[in-house]
Amino acid sequence: MAYTYLFFQPTRLPLEPHELGEATVLPLNNGVAIRAALARAIHAIDWDSDHVGRTQIDGQWIELHVPAAKGTLSLRCSLRADHSAIVQRLCDRLGWLAFDERPMCYQPDRVPMPA
Repeated sequence: MAYTYLFFQPTRLPLEPHELGEATVLPLNNGVAIRAALARAIHAIDWDSDHVGRTQIDGQWIELHVPAAKGTLSLRCSLRADHSAIVQRLCDRLGWLAFDERPMCYQPDRVPMPA
């Protein structure tokens, strides 16, 4: 089984739960820019294609899905481990927001909050 996080570009930071919406949370849909940002943050991604990459961080596997056209970046990982620290580090380094399936919102330099 796997767990998925979706990443987005905030129009401004920080955001409060009542401010989350289409006007403040934009999809990450530029595959070239996403891959370049990920290369700065994660140095050992094995890309199967332009859209799917895999790596391990802190001994935990993750799978990255970069959108081909529309959509947003997603990170798929095992349910057997807590990946929230990895997701938070990506948000901190890249200035992105992330949402998980609970839903919780991760944003740079902030404690995750209910979305």
